[in-house]
Amino acid sequence: MPKDLITVEIKHIPLEVKESQLGGVELADVAAQVERFMLDVQADGEIDTLKQALLAALHFAAQAYFKNQNEGGKRREEMARVDELILKLKSAQETT
Repeated sequence: MPKDLITVEIKHIPLEVKESQLGGVELADVAAQVERFMLDVQADGEIDTLKQALLAALHFAAQAYFKNQNEGGKRREEMARVDELILKLKSAQETT
């Protein structure tokens, strides 16, 4: 196995993942989360593995999208606060 591949397992299926920003431990944890989600979907009714995988992918992509949207809003709030502080400092500097 090439050095830049990490093997994880989801539902007894080994997957070789090209090394990304995550290490082996982190990828194994993510794989376990995906497997748990797929098992939860399966518990709601017997559906095929491909549909479970697609539902899991959609679920985790939606979570990442939502997190990204929230972080963008927080960043804008922080920038607005910084701009406000700059204006206050300039105003205080002009009055002295």
